[in-house]
Amino acid sequence: MIGRPMRVTVAILAMQTILLPMLVAPGLAHADDATCIDANEKSIALRRDGKLRDALKILAECTDPACPADVKDACVKRIAKVNEAMPSLVFGAKNGMGEDVTDVTVTMDGAPLLASLDGRPIALDPGSHTFVFTAKGQTPVERTLVIHEGEKNRQESVRVGPAAPLPPVEKPPPPPVPSTAWSTQKIAGVIVAGVGVVGVGLGATFGLVAMGEQSSEKKDCSVSSCPDATRARTEYDGATRDATISTVSFIAGGALVAGGALMFFLAKPKDAASTTNSAALRGAMRLAPSLDPRNRGFVLQGQF
Repeated sequence: MIGRPMRVTVAILAMQTILLPMLVAPGLAHADDATCIDANEKSIALRRDGKLRDALKILAECTDPACPADVKDACVKRIAKVNEAMPSLVFGAKNGMGEDVTDVTVTMDGAPLLASLDGRPIALDPGSHTFVFTAKGQTPVERTLVIHEGEKNRQESVRVGPAAPLPPVEKPPPPPVPSTAWSTQKIAGVIVAGVGVVGVGLGATFGLVAMGEQSSEKKDCSVSSCPDATRARTEYDGATRDATISTVSFIAGGALVAGGALMFFLAKPKDAASTTNSAALRGAMRLAPSLDPRNRGFVLQGQF
């Protein structure tokens, strides 16, 4: 009698062990399906809002092997599309000397992003973000960037610390100021031409004097009578001499004017030598009247 109740108890326990999982399992499977479907729907909303990194985290829940096959396949395809749209940036920093700096922390929109810069790309959500780069002992650098969907490995570099001092720039010498003074040849040409003008004027003066003396000589000694032959002879000699001086002065003056003009217009640009010699040349030439009563005229004196 005692053995029969024990066998019944053992049989009941065995049946509970077999049937309990069968009764509980459908409830658990149903809960897993709901979680997978909910994760899939949440990822769609996050993708639409541009929160791609959060969408990837949610999509990882619906790729579990316990999820329904159709939901899991949809989540796997959605992960590929999100990864394709996810932009990535490569941050870099340089100091004032243009050298790479890696000990730089980066925050994005006030939240920590990187503890240092290692040259590797980092995936970010698209949109406008504010980044702050901080190097030890330096003023933080803030940059606002607009990140576009699909951008891959975009390079962004900042300079931390003051710029290196620029080397002193030597100012080029000022261009030479063109001199307004005349060269030695031009000065000489003006002097020569001036002497020539004086010579022409002298020729005109002696020509008038010769004409006056000739007129007086004709009055003192006409064809019919010559009461004062000595005076007439003196006037004749003076008229002849003055006429000769006039002719020579005209010829010499004209030649000097032409030569001076030629020297002036053919002169080369002024040089240092001409600057030094101009004053000496102006002081070395002078025109003076002749004091010899037998040779009236002007004397050109100079050193060349």
